[in-house]
Amino acid sequence: MVVKHETKTMTGNDAASYAALYAKPEVIAAYPITPQTTIVENLSRYVDEGKLDAEFIIVESEHSALAACMGAAWSGVRTFTATSSQGLLYMAENVFWTGYGRLPIIMPVVNRCLAPGWNIWPDFQDSMAFRDAGWIQMYTKNNQEVFDTTLQAFKISESKDIALPSMPCLDGFIISHTSGQVQLPTPEDAYEFIGPYSDPIIEIDVDNPWAFGAMTGPEQYSKNRKDLIVAMERAKKKIVSVHKEFEERFGRSYGNGLVEPYGDDVADLTIVSLGTIGDETHEAVDRLNEEGLNVNALRVRTFRPFPEEDIVEFAKENHKLLVIDRSASFGHAGQLGIEVEAVLKRNKVDTPVIGIIRGLGGEDVPYTKIMDDAKESLKG
Repeated sequence: MVVKHETKTMTGNDAASYAALYAKPEVIAAYPITPQTTIVENLSRYVDEGKLDAEFIIVESEHSALAACMGAAWSGVRTFTATSSQGLLYMAENVFWTGYGRLPIIMPVVNRCLAPGWNIWPDFQDSMAFRDAGWIQMYTKNNQEVFDTTLQAFKISESKDIALPSMPCLDGFIISHTSGQVQLPTPEDAYEFIGPYSDPIIEIDVDNPWAFGAMTGPEQYSKNRKDLIVAMERAKKKIVSVHKEFEERFGRSYGNGLVEPYGDDVADLTIVSLGTIGDETHEAVDRLNEEGLNVNALRVRTFRPFPEEDIVEFAKENHKLLVIDRSASFGHAGQLGIEVEAVLKRNKVDTPVIGIIRGLGGEDVPYTKIMDDAKESLKG
């Protein structure tokens, strides 16, 4: 049965804050950075007003924010923070410690391009720099999905068979500071969906302390990394199952949780993208179809773990892929395009892939530009 909702108008950052409020983290560490700041500001107000019973830690840097969350996670409690851009870079050491240490911290990243030059507008260069840090990465298309994805992230990450941190990503300003309608379940229904955080796989027992050596030999180190690889593979099924449970309870879905197709199942051209470009692509597909062109779309919702099987099966049925990236692996191509080409080659699928990079530094990517790119791709 689908539960009742209340519709509120809010920004994407507000939506992330509400998801955290409903999840009831016991420790929140906060450091401001544009365009993330209002997420932690909202949570500080909820704590101050008594709406959220949490330890709210104001720290001196982003590095310290994640360090505080790491300590809290090792003590066995639910933790939350948020960051963006240069702040994410500043906590880089602890981002890897968190992922490789299997700590299920939830940290929305409000995507903003990296300096120099100094720029507060969105692209995915910040989060893409940490695609190999052992974090689940999910890219959202609108305010509603920010709330839904952040809520799901707690349930996915804290599952004992997963135990990985999650990084729900939202485009800076395009989502973070733009208001839209968001359907909110009751706090009780949301918390019942997530459940309490209990029985972590790693927990420090202060009543029964032990001292451990810092060094790890090659055999154990290799085992730890292989376990992380396996956990990421398990996370694919967990994301799908949690997303299905969410749909049954709350009535909303985004494809299967890993990818979201749009349009006909088979087309001459499939436009593949992440984030708000994926949402803008829907308008482009509709208008291209009205012009008699056979085009559909596939939005990659989960970038880590990468939805290899879904992309391969979709590519087998379609004739050509146009992959639009909002970030670049300098010296090669866009990260999403690289990964799509790699999985098709590995699975011996010969569907052609055209990769383009759009929207760096906050450059607007309207549906009209996507339509032009699609028409150009169909010529080849």
